Amino acid sequence: MPHDEAAAIPLLAALKEKDRAKVLANARRRTFAPGDVVVHEGDTSLNLFLVVSGHAVVQHADGLPVAALGPGDFFGELGLVEQHARTATIVAQDQLTCILLPAWEFRTLLEEHPEMAVPMVHTLIRRLHGLTPHEH
Repeated sequence: MPHDEAAAIPLLAALKEKDRAKVLANARRRTFAPGDVVVHEGDTSLNLFLVVSGHAVVQHADGLPVAALGPGDFFGELGLVEQHARTATIVAQDQLTCILLPAWEFRTLLEEHPEMAVPMVHTLIRRLHGLTPHEH
């Protein structure tokens, strides 16, 4: 993955370039087709997903959309931090490309680079307030 592409993701932008390269060495890149279910509510949380391109919708068991995700957004952090199952289903709206960070890498990152927590907390606060990911 190009490092400038990764630098455009706020969660990774908090890292120095050499640290981003180290993180990306353990990450996988995956592309989903429109309509693909990326994760199912209730599944075991194994990865943090960072959206590189495309869009996805977040929905709960009733199938109603509760949020939208786009480039630069992330999901899957709650299950990794709290070590529980996925709390929502994520469905690709168009071609969706994500970086997948394994749980162990994500936890290590937060310990070694606490500055990553700042953009994560800002995003979580927006979610709690019910704002879309790009509103301020």
